[in-house]
Amino acid sequence: MEITKRNFKSLLPNILDAIEKCDFIAIDAEFTGLRPTGYNLCELDTLEERYAKIRHSAQQYGMIQFGISTFRYSPNTKRYTHATFCFYLLAKPGANEVIDTSSLNFLANNGFDFNKLYKDGLPYMTLKEEGEKKLKLKETPLEGTKPSPVKVTEIAAKTFLKETENKIVAFMKDENCQEMILEGKTLTGFHRKLIYNNIAAKFENILIQSVNCDTGGKNLLLKKFNSVTARLQHLEEERQQNLDEKIGFTHVIRKLLESDKPLVGHNCFLDIAHLFEKMVMPLPEKVEAFKKMVLTNFPLIYDTKLIAKDPPFSADIPNTGLEALFGDLCNKYDPPLFEVESGLESHSIRDSSKAHDAGYDAFMTGVCFVSMLKTLEGPRWTKKSLVESKHLLLYANRINIMHSYDIPLINLSASDAQPDRSKIFVVECPESWSQADVYGLFSLLKSLKIVWVNSTSLYVIPTEEIDMKTCRKHLKAIHATCPPLVHVRLYNDSAGSKRKSESDSGPAESLAPNPKEFKRLKSVGSSQLSQMTLESPSADDNHKMITDDIGGSKGGKNDVTDGVFQVPDDW
Repeated sequence: MEITKRNFKSLLPNILDAIEKCDFIAIDAEFTGLRPTGYNLCELDTLEERYAKIRHSAQQYGMIQFGISTFRYSPNTKRYTHATFCFYLLAKPGANEVIDTSSLNFLANNGFDFNKLYKDGLPYMTLKEEGEKKLKLKETPLEGTKPSPVKVTEIAAKTFLKETENKIVAFMKDENCQEMILEGKTLTGFHRKLIYNNIAAKFENILIQSVNCDTGGKNLLLKKFNSVTARLQHLEEERQQNLDEKIGFTHVIRKLLESDKPLVGHNCFLDIAHLFEKMVMPLPEKVEAFKKMVLTNFPLIYDTKLIAKDPPFSADIPNTGLEALFGDLCNKYDPPLFEVESGLESHSIRDSSKAHDAGYDAFMTGVCFVSMLKTLEGPRWTKKSLVESKHLLLYANRINIMHSYDIPLINLSASDAQPDRSKIFVVECPESWSQADVYGLFSLLKSLKIVWVNSTSLYVIPTEEIDMKTCRKHLKAIHATCPPLVHVRLYNDSAGSKRKSESDSGPAESLAPNPKEFKRLKSVGSSQLSQMTLESPSADDNHKMITDDIGGSKGGKNDVTDGVFQVPDDW
């Protein structure tokens, strides 16, 4: 079910109810880009470096579609009922969002409706911004100081005032009429001033508002009330409604936070980062603070890509990209029966051409999750909802790290293991160097893997069994034959193992908040939100949308065998 600003208000109760009743929620998102220039993924990124690149992507690019698919197990029918919602999201006017034209072209080729996005996209804001706006609204009077009446001397103006007052008196007496329009085309600016300053003061139970008319001008709409209190109450409801419309999709995110339901994504590191950056609060600088923030607000997250990479699925399913995984699980395994939630809409496992629609991708993610757990549980799967499976203990709060040589995942609820890179060589070379030059320099190694960081930095990983003593011996031999502009060392030989990387040229970051400062946002009131230590993006950051074309790789170094990737091939 596609959700835009045209149907969001009427469907919101159904969306919130589906979240409340479900066992788990599968999510997916589409963005205006993936990799900012200079922030390409490297197979030997540290976890901190990888998070910095994910964070930068979430800060730079927009999230233009978010899919939610709710799943609920029915013990009586032994089926999973589901409902899917696909939200078109449009950032607030003036937001600074980078566009990667190749990403938009990819979405367009897969049927993305950009007209729907820019005409009817839903607004959103962070929960912190929402709290600040609610507090400001509470502190702002409903009405400003009453204007002083204009002294009228001209006969024409006096006549206008008298005639208008007579119309309003008749309007007030008419019990069958609650609103009246004063045609804008007959009103000059001076006439409007007389109505607001002179007439409105005499009729305190009347509310006068300027409204658009079909011809493009402005009419004056008059509404009458039984009392001044009723008029003020109407004003309060009206401005609260205006704020609710601006909050938009964030209403749904708040429900996700409040529900405590498990979230399920596929390769969802970037999805989670965008979700927090756009809807909750700005992402912290450090990965440990990020982990604390996510876990505080979403106690359980599962990544289907991690489950698919383990036995028994790894033996039968070579490609764990979402669409391929979905197809193999539906064809090679025995998924449970699914049916659409009564009164709502969703998809079918027989749909075949909807991939890269965030709603359908969320649906596929949920089906993959249930199908794999059914296989792991065996005959016992019918006894209870599969989200209670003991097999999930291995995957709780672990998110896949794509294209990494030795860091397969990020663990949100525990310390991450540090890989041993002591036998990896770090090389700095002239820009003119090629793969052949590297192989020639490391001819002592029988088998090796080359990972380019940029055009002048790379790693050499021995893929044969080799001890530290032999590594040192090889390093000494390499130094003896090394050209003058080539520098080679072992990974741990420099302080902090810091390397020259493209990401080092990124902008300086402010200090991240202490992880202990994060609070469960669903329980934080608007006054508390306005006082939280994290600051909203400044007004200086709000510029027009710009276009960022990501060019191809240079000199054949960043091909599919290397460690730097432009576009994920198995998302």
